[in-house]
Amino acid sequence: MKISVRELAEYAYKRGSIDEKFRSSKALSEGTAIHQAVQKEYKETEEKEVYLDFLYEMEEMTLHIHGRCDGVLRSGEGLVIDEIKSTSLEAEELEEDLFPEHWGQAYGYAYMYCEREQLEGINVQLTYVQKASKKKIRYLRYLTVEQLKEEVRFMVEAYTPYALTLVRRRAQKHETLPKLGFPYPSYREGQRTFAGSVYRTAREGRTLFAQAPTGIGKTISSLFPGVKAMEEGDFEQLYYATAKTTTRETAEEAIRLMQEEGASLTAVTLTAKDKICFQEETICQPEYCSFADGYYDRINEALVDILTNESLLDRGTIETYARKHHICPFEYSLDLTNAADIVIGDYNYVYDPRVALKRLSRDRTKKMGLLVDEAHNLVERARDMYSASLSASDFETLPSLVGSERAGSLAASIASDITSLFPENQREVSIDEIPGVMEERIEAFVEETESLLRDLLPEEQDETVMNAYFGSQHFLNMLEQKDDNFVYIGKEKEELKLYCLNPRTVVKRITDAYRFSVYFSATLSPFAYYKEMLGGTPEDYILKLPSPFSKEQVDTIFTPLSTRFRDRERTARGVSDSLKKQTETWPGNHLFFFPSYSYLELIYSYAKEWGKEIVVQERNMDEERKSEFLAQFTEESEIIGFAVLGGVFSEGVDLKGDRLRGVAVVGVALPPRDIEKELIHRYFENRDRNGYNYAYVYPGMNKVLQAGGRLIRSEEDYGVLQFIDDRFMTPVYRGLLPEEWKNK
Repeated sequence: MKISVRELAEYAYKRGSIDEKFRSSKALSEGTAIHQAVQKEYKETEEKEVYLDFLYEMEEMTLHIHGRCDGVLRSGEGLVIDEIKSTSLEAEELEEDLFPEHWGQAYGYAYMYCEREQLEGINVQLTYVQKASKKKIRYLRYLTVEQLKEEVRFMVEAYTPYALTLVRRRAQKHETLPKLGFPYPSYREGQRTFAGSVYRTAREGRTLFAQAPTGIGKTISSLFPGVKAMEEGDFEQLYYATAKTTTRETAEEAIRLMQEEGASLTAVTLTAKDKICFQEETICQPEYCSFADGYYDRINEALVDILTNESLLDRGTIETYARKHHICPFEYSLDLTNAADIVIGDYNYVYDPRVALKRLSRDRTKKMGLLVDEAHNLVERARDMYSASLSASDFETLPSLVGSERAGSLAASIASDITSLFPENQREVSIDEIPGVMEERIEAFVEETESLLRDLLPEEQDETVMNAYFGSQHFLNMLEQKDDNFVYIGKEKEELKLYCLNPRTVVKRITDAYRFSVYFSATLSPFAYYKEMLGGTPEDYILKLPSPFSKEQVDTIFTPLSTRFRDRERTARGVSDSLKKQTETWPGNHLFFFPSYSYLELIYSYAKEWGKEIVVQERNMDEERKSEFLAQFTEESEIIGFAVLGGVFSEGVDLKGDRLRGVAVVGVALPPRDIEKELIHRYFENRDRNGYNYAYVYPGMNKVLQAGGRLIRSEEDYGVLQFIDDRFMTPVYRGLLPEEWKNK
């Protein structure tokens, strides 16, 4: 079994609370630039980035311990193993034994070097570099090879129970995978082709963009071949990325089916911290939360316990074992990702720099496959993730809140910088660059505020200060990514926004770190748009499967009424009459989708006269209310649902058979015009693309396609699908509709 020195040390020296671990990881996260700056000071005869490894033989297994030592130095006292760490702690806050895991890591390198060079002992040095001042603090110790051997033995013994659990799990997995068959009696039409394409992509380490129609069974058709490709040993894990809770549940069911077929697989589902937290407020600090206090004293036993007894680690299972061992369920789920064969989680744990899993290091991702479900959602999600904004009013309030004259002065200057960017009488403006001094002030504000926040208890931390700190930190992070795919926007003399026009470069950089990736959806149309926005290249595989359903299953109606904003009051009665006629011609349950709540409410005011039972999507519905809404659609009911395009009921909803007889899409769902959309329009026009389509038509029509896809979910389904808008009759919109939805 292979493990890095760093992982071994961090596992062995887990202790204390999540807050302590959070503070140390935040304060002492390694910075490549700082490492390189220290290493540049090495003498020509000294070595840097020295690869070391060692086979630690035990009766039950062999550990292959490995890693790269920062430096092997030569001093008057002999050879020195140098381990570099960056810190935001002040020099007086650092103590020699504050972070034993750092010594453990350095001892591991020292022991391996002594074994390789047959040395009797060696000097071990920790070099801390203060991030702001670049001041260096060094601690030096001499240990004999026997002392180093004892330190490594301690770490190995701490790790062994967990390691043996993993070894047994992996042995069972590799024994059962060759026997695993497709967990259904047969493939649906097109399903085998999709599964085969995923398998080929995984084996070759490539990228696949696949449009597979609704109802084909995309989840099992991606997970099954992904799991089967693990047999060859080229990769060890899959990350199943999704945007919605319903699709995570579908993935869990697919894994359960494979487990019932005999596959020994461990899967963990990640649930958002605010949803799975046991406390009323999500504050991961020992003074507030007993599940955080002493977390690392109890986690090792909790990991072995759940991995010995469970294999599908969904939210309920994780919560049960977290309560049993009195540990934070969210951190527990993150620690379990190291042991899982399949990780199911939101896009943001892969793509969002603010919450992406630090556990997904490049060493891990190169042995991990990435499956991106409902990939059409990732374009706008990625734009949001890679955009950052600062508010002048937030910074104006900070001087009286931060408790530091310097931080207050910096905040006031940043607020003034933002407002000064605007020309007279302009509410929204595109800005080519921001002054360099402004960027320097933001950097200084982050450093100063970080120092202040570190010493405050939860009840002492002001929310406005925290938001400004994290917002500024994200802004600086995105500045490092900025290229011609980004632009600055000023709004209302209040907000400075670094806006991501095209996320392809950042998405591709992340995707390239994985062994392979598969982007799939029922609506990757047009292909060229999504492939470009998600970082596709000419070398990537593409697959576009026809629908397995026949035209005879759907009766399509096109109603050429204008739903443009200026015409809505005038045509509202006609829209209402068309929807009512649909319910009368096709008795049963219907779902009607509208481009906004205000338009929905306008048509609902007429629909009240129909004398039928109508249920309406509410704003900000929680999971319970969503379930109650859908539960009303039974095989015996005749309910009409009013919902919004792009909302929770237009994707990932399966109302099969008589639970849904008709769907209507009112309008083409064009996003409202604003400065962001106009800048996207101009950006793509300048690159010889149809900028209007990229900014407005394609994002809007994706919502239309998703909503229409709610109707036919299996070979037995049939019903009516109505499109109300005269633009559906034009070539550009008609060309984006699936063939089976066009007039027979």
